[in-house]
Amino acid sequence: MIRLHLVLKRVESGLAWLVRGATILLMATILIFTIGSASDRYIYDTSFNAHDQIAQLALVWLTFLGFMLALRARTNIRVDLIDGVLSPRGLRVRNIAGDLVAIGLFCVIQWKVWRLVEVGAGQVIMGTPFSSALTFLAIAVGTAYGILVIALRLTHTVVHWRDSEC
Repeated sequence: MIRLHLVLKRVESGLAWLVRGATILLMATILIFTIGSASDRYIYDTSFNAHDQIAQLALVWLTFLGFMLALRARTNIRVDLIDGVLSPRGLRVRNIAGDLVAIGLFCVIQWKVWRLVEVGAGQVIMGTPFSSALTFLAIAVGTAYGILVIALRLTHTVVHWRDSEC
């Protein structure tokens, strides 16, 4: 069980590296197409009109992938009203409960988002070769990655439960 957990952790670390790379590319895309939009509007006046749409699409992907990276690093914004009064064991129980709730929410999103992807496939984003399905796919990919991250974190917490009590 511990060996499988280590293999999964290594796979997830590699996936996190890819997601970080994707977020860097998405930020570059947003920068390039935002600057392109301004320069096209005020300097070049070309017929390309999809700068804003591509920048917005990249921003949607950046939002969902970036949130999952923050969740992975436990740097997401949260309210910790009871951290000071809980014992270490109580904190672990709270973390497990929060992780289970998050997995549940992400599973509901996964269950519902595929209908949006299907509907969005018929809606072309003006001026681009993309459809709205790509926007909804960002939600699907982000929450799938979130489920993986939280499941591994939950597994790690449970596998190492005895180690942390010593």
